[in-house]
Amino acid sequence: MSNPYSIFDKAEKKRALSKFLEAIPLYLEAMRLSGVDKELKAACYFSLGDTYRMVGDFTKSGSCYKAAHKLVLAAGDETRALDARVGLALSLRATGELKEALSIFNESLKAYKKVEDKAGVAFTLWSRAGALRLKGDLKPAIEGFKEAKTMFSRMRDRGGVGYCLTGLGGASRVMGRYKDSSKYYTQANSLFRELKDTFGVAYSYCGIANSMRMMGDFKGSLKFFKKAKDNYKKIGDKVSYAYTLWGEGTALQILGRNAEALKDFQESAGLFKETRDRRGLIYCELSAGELDFKQDRKKGVRAFSSALKKAEKLGLGVESRYARELLLAAQKSPESIPLNLA
Repeated sequence: MSNPYSIFDKAEKKRALSKFLEAIPLYLEAMRLSGVDKELKAACYFSLGDTYRMVGDFTKSGSCYKAAHKLVLAAGDETRALDARVGLALSLRATGELKEALSIFNESLKAYKKVEDKAGVAFTLWSRAGALRLKGDLKPAIEGFKEAKTMFSRMRDRGGVGYCLTGLGGASRVMGRYKDSSKYYTQANSLFRELKDTFGVAYSYCGIANSMRMMGDFKGSLKFFKKAKDNYKKIGDKVSYAYTLWGEGTALQILGRNAEALKDFQESAGLFKETRDRRGLIYCELSAGELDFKQDRKKGVRAFSSALKKAEKLGLGVESRYARELLLAAQKSPESIPLNLA
């Protein structure tokens, strides 16, 4: 009979190399063979939650974290129960459930501090900062990323530092600090390449591309969007690949390559629909609306208005702002559309 522990270790090695699609069936096999070993079963659920999240399957990742939470709580391990709750909150954050995600992050942060779990505090600070950035609370988001980065540095967790740098890059871009954004993403990319973190490399390439796009280097950005796409294809991350397509499509639209842009927006919308990423769908609705606006202004305005309602319902401050900017431009300076959305 196969040894479930050996299979689990093999899966962990695959995941460490960003070979997520190869790791998933191994975790499932280890779990199938775990029998009454609840500790191994819980470990499989935790790792599956992380792995499904990395490939954009947030429904399965959330279910795995819930199952892990139930097992470790029954075993009296409150710290790992906190870990499972934070994992669940990350899945909720990804699908636009920001209010519930922030509530879990805030509760977990207090609990980690109470037991002096520094790694838990740092990770939750980073996680919460990401949710605040999506909510549009950019100043506290940047403060959170910086605080987490300091903690990860003290713990010599270079990967944690890298993801804080990407968080700072994203928040800086939305604030209009494009040079800072480029700096953070470039630093992260260098670090991830040293660590051979394929996901981090792809994520930072996409960030570099978006910062270049916002600084007006549309043609140059396309090279880095391609690098990001190539890496995401290796990983199997549908959501991140979709966001990269959207960014690429935006650059193509600004360059007047509308047919190519539409193809990117349609493909990314299909992936966002598949993975239930409502925030991503809002971006696609706005961008497709910009293309429609050129042919039928009323149709474009309807798309902007529809996206605004959806963004406000989800509490997405940044996306709500973009929709309002497009509605204002449609009214006062329609010739300025398409806008270069960050």
